[in-house]
Amino acid sequence: MLDQLQQMMATPQAREMVFRMIAQQVAQAPPERREALSRVVVALEKTERGMRLEVGRSDDDLIEETIKQALEGWTDMLAHGFQSMGFSVEIVE
Repeated sequence: MLDQLQQMMATPQAREMVFRMIAQQVAQAPPERREALSRVVVALEKTERGMRLEVGRSDDDLIEETIKQALEGWTDMLAHGFQSMGFSVEIVE
């Protein structure tokens, strides 16, 4: 099943569909919230066998909560994905 998910997300069309759905949700937010989102800098560093993600802070409490939830959700999804393939996963706080 994970292979199917990986294959599905491996196609540019599928990824674009997911990102389009996210963008539609963001577009419905009030302008000041979209402006607050646009001020948050996200740095993604690719390494030889991994990556490092750093998300800047926002002066908007709702954006901060959104960032927190997104990071928790993506961390959980990645951890479960690797665990389901048989890897030993360690989440470092």
